[in-house]
Amino acid sequence: MVKKYDVTDLFKVNGHLELLRLVPKSAGFVAYLPRSVVEALNLRESDRSLVCFIDDSSSYTTLIIFRDKDLSDLLKSEILSRRQRAEELQRQLKAQQQSEKEAKQVEDYV
Repeated sequence: MVKKYDVTDLFKVNGHLELLRLVPKSAGFVAYLPRSVVEALNLRESDRSLVCFIDDSSSYTTLIIFRDKDLSDLLKSEILSRRQRAEELQRQLKAQQQSEKEAKQVEDYV
């Protein structure tokens, strides 16, 4: 039998509605889900195969979370390549900022 949930009861945390909390870590992000969401999705603590789609193209933001091990395995290479590209862009930005800082120091000295 499928359980039916009222969204306001399902995601209420300390008086606020919370579906998902993303916490930045050195290697990416960690997602924290309220216990009611974990139970609604029939997740176990060992599950590492959540897929989340966010659509904010309209006036509403839609978030879809589901558990799909096969899809998450297929997405791993794409996620890794995008993370590597983001790290490369971050290194380039830091290098550019450093060279601009050094140029400014030279101008100030002259």
